[in-house]
Amino acid sequence: MASSNDCAGCLSTLKDIPTLQCTRCSAKYHFYCMNLTQSDYDAMSNEALSHWICVLCRSKDRKGGDNTNTPVRATIYSPQPDFVTQRSKARHASCSCLSADDIRDLMREELHNFFQNKINPQLSDVRIALTSIESSVSYFNEELEKVKNETAAQAAKIESIRVENESLRAANLVLASRMEHFDQQSRSSNVEIQCVPESKQENLIKTVQQLGKVIKCPLNEAEIHVCSRLAKINRSSPRPRSILVKFSSPRLRDEFLAATSKFNKNNKDDKLNTSHLGIGGSKKSPVYVVEHLTPENKALHAAARSKAKELKYKFVWIRDGRVFMRKNEESNYVYVKNLETLNRLS
Repeated sequence: MASSNDCAGCLSTLKDIPTLQCTRCSAKYHFYCMNLTQSDYDAMSNEALSHWICVLCRSKDRKGGDNTNTPVRATIYSPQPDFVTQRSKARHASCSCLSADDIRDLMREELHNFFQNKINPQLSDVRIALTSIESSVSYFNEELEKVKNETAAQAAKIESIRVENESLRAANLVLASRMEHFDQQSRSSNVEIQCVPESKQENLIKTVQQLGKVIKCPLNEAEIHVCSRLAKINRSSPRPRSILVKFSSPRLRDEFLAATSKFNKNNKDDKLNTSHLGIGGSKKSPVYVVEHLTPENKALHAAARSKAKELKYKFVWIRDGRVFMRKNEESNYVYVKNLETLNRLS
């Protein structure tokens, strides 16, 4: 519904444009909304303006005119009955119509006003929101670029650290291998005698000398630099502590080991045991003479024996601190360098 300040035709604001006001409904119109030009409006007198009636009010007038000569349907009683009422009224009508161009202009103006008053404010809000979003996106893009650059720098640094770490690990493995080799070399004059019962009155040097007599490798005290019991790795083990013997030279150690191996081969039914040392009476317990290994080589030797049982390898032995395996007499030996070597065996 148009307000008192709006045109009843186009519903836009009257502003300062000349208007026409209906004397019946008091509705106001732009003069051009009534299909009048500026010259037509200027030619209208004050009396015409004061008695001007809009199109809507004129359309409500009762239609009339002279219908005296209107034909009447004939009947059997009379060609024209007397009771037919004849009306005579001047029929006049005034029609004010809008052309197609005017309608198009009005539609354009209405659409223009609609966009100006309704759409443009909303579009302005949308523009403001888009501007804010654009600035936020720009800020996030800058931050993302910073993060990308920092990530790339960190990735390069991590890659450098990884390469350096691999190099250090390789160097560490080499150094560890060398240290283990030097540690084993420092034991090149040592043997370890296992499973010899312990006694408070024992004389370990005499026991070793008695062992040398049995295997036909006699020893004097000057050739034995160290002779003592080793601490147990597993204190709950019932086995007696092993005896560590350090000879005067690696050559003497090798002769002692070779003599032990030869004795056991020649006496397969009576291998080296406690009775040969005069210990334990009639009960015989086997005695083993082996190289003095580092803890790492001991663990590798134990793993090799376990793998030999699993794969049914017949021989496992140690030579100069290195572990060897052989499946049978006809097969080639395998040098067990590390646990990976054992894992590759099938």
